[in-house]
Amino acid sequence: MVYNQRMDQDRANDEFATTHWSLVLSSREFDSDVRRDSLGELCTAYWYPLFAYLRRKGHSPEEAADYVQGFFVELIDKDFLASVAPEKGRFRWFLMAAVKRYVNKQVEKKNAQKRGGGRTFFSLNVEDAEQRYQLEPVDGWSAEKLFERRWALAVLQQALDRLEEQYLQKRKLELYFALQPTLSGIPMTNQQYSEIADRFGITEGAVRVSALRMREKYRDAIREIVSQTVTETDCVVDELDELLAALKG
Repeated sequence: MVYNQRMDQDRANDEFATTHWSLVLSSREFDSDVRRDSLGELCTAYWYPLFAYLRRKGHSPEEAADYVQGFFVELIDKDFLASVAPEKGRFRWFLMAAVKRYVNKQVEKKNAQKRGGGRTFFSLNVEDAEQRYQLEPVDGWSAEKLFERRWALAVLQQALDRLEEQYLQKRKLELYFALQPTLSGIPMTNQQYSEIADRFGITEGAVRVSALRMREKYRDAIREIVSQTVTETDCVVDELDELLAALKG
């Protein structure tokens, strides 16, 4: 994974566009359907970190999936955000605290059958989710730590998906896959650059420039995705640092 621990401060202080999370909180400024769609997108992107968190807390796969689905239904359908102030900042922090309260409430009610009313906002395959969870580290990994790591990995995956889509639209998907290893942080050898140049009929210098531009696009995509989960410009750099720390374990 390639990402500078501290983004250039000038870029971090660029004009801060309205983000998904800030859009959700701006109840008086934006249409409720727009806010609902934005919140739904965030939930779809980050359901697995919550699933892993609840599994590590001791809930069964079915319970964890049921809680995640029910929580998102309540989050999106009800006026759940009425007491959430924009200065509370980060969607990641809000989500973990909110799901704790939700699960505690459901356990107290002993009312699992009514959670979500059978409604869902996205497909959650319990078997696939559990298979992913069984591959998670165990020793020394608390539910909170696992949640942070999975959140960070979800951000990186979204960035990769966006990058792949960009290259697909430009009909350069083969070049994307050829250069993708450079995003891991491990430099390519001169021989690898030479082989890619021969394969695509371009100079080795052109390959190196393409690799550099891909890394820049990747960093930009990560920053953009992170900016969708915070409410202030200054939070972006700090959030990036914390997610990098989560990846390092």
